[in-house]
Amino acid sequence: MAVLNTPIRIIIAGGNYGGLGAAKAIYTHLLATNSDYDGTKQAPPNPNIQITLVDRRDGFVHYLGMTRGLSQLDYGRKLWAPYSSMPWLQHPSFIIRKEIISQVTPHFVELAGSQERLEFDYLVLAMGVSRQAPIGVSASTKDEFIRDLEYDHALIKSAESIVVVGGGAVGTELAADLKTDFPEKTITLVHSRDLPVPGPFLYEFRQGAADILCKLGVNTLFSQRVVNETPVDDLGSSEALEFSDILPELVNSVKRNVVIETSSGENVKADLVFNCLGAKTKETLIKLPSSTAEPMFTPNGIRVKSSLQLDDPNYPHIFAVGDICNRAQIKFAGAAASGGRLAGKNIARLVAAVSTENIAAELEESRPPKLSMKLILGEKHALIQGKGHVVPSDEAIHKCAPDIKLGKAIRSTFVGTYPVNK
Repeated sequence: MAVLNTPIRIIIAGGNYGGLGAAKAIYTHLLATNSDYDGTKQAPPNPNIQITLVDRRDGFVHYLGMTRGLSQLDYGRKLWAPYSSMPWLQHPSFIIRKEIISQVTPHFVELAGSQERLEFDYLVLAMGVSRQAPIGVSASTKDEFIRDLEYDHALIKSAESIVVVGGGAVGTELAADLKTDFPEKTITLVHSRDLPVPGPFLYEFRQGAADILCKLGVNTLFSQRVVNETPVDDLGSSEALEFSDILPELVNSVKRNVVIETSSGENVKADLVFNCLGAKTKETLIKLPSSTAEPMFTPNGIRVKSSLQLDDPNYPHIFAVGDICNRAQIKFAGAAASGGRLAGKNIARLVAAVSTENIAAELEESRPPKLSMKLILGEKHALIQGKGHVVPSDEAIHKCAPDIKLGKAIRSTFVGTYPVNK
């Protein structure tokens, strides 16, 4: 390809599972394309391509390990992989901007604070959803992350009774991890449904999770809601961080010395309360008007085609992957990573089509994500729901071992060495 007067500008908004999946695919299919490239060194420079990764953090966070990271400090310290540790991201075509995005428009993203506008030819929305800290990570550097983790871990160690509010996958795993690592503490899970992990899951899977919680000694208050709290010390209100109005993860939801009242009239005294009630989308940041009768956002995320382009004729140059899009009913890290890879590959095809003046690029389509779920409930228990069946705990824990040890998620998928197109 001849050198262009202006490089093709690709922005990746968000850098975790989906964003890094897209970045790595773009590296593979636009930069590492020489026939003699073997992955032993950096791909050659390409002045025609400029890829800007915008993320408020300076590294990848393995969110799937956060509940265990809170209860096992040594494990938690390994959850952050700095972008500087990923050799392929040091390619001269990559620019990493440690910034908060305040607005997404059809042709530029705006950065919070400076209001600087970054224009793009192609955009990947990989901004995920937000949970309040500490499950959502408020830190922007690894040092901050470890400091916050140590602080929350110290609170856990000093507490005698802990309440987890919300029995989705995150709350269920947190309750199990806390009881596994601190069996002497009173751990209570409050959940509004009759069984944990709501969603399109088999009864055997959800009942199995409840049985494991009971076996571990977690007190479960199912079919109950928290209707009142009397906190003595609310950690979240002590510090109003800048931009917390658009990023809920900048607010710490942990409360100390709280009496909670449930919908059944039961009062529970807790030294600590963790809020694990769902997540919020980034819909308010995305200023992309629909050109059709359909709204851009559904209750499950922004509308996308099977190519992961936005499902609107005005935005063939914008892709959305992971939790922010409506492709999957249940949000999974694996689906975000694979969606990112597909979006990156399709952008590479569009760029190649432009360079050869072949307008009709054939894009790859994603398959509907499989309905499967892994629950890792402490060190010795796990459940997996596959297609129409549930893997028993004693078998599931062995299949989940790579996730427990972090190796697959961090070393292979995102850090690695240099990607090779195989």
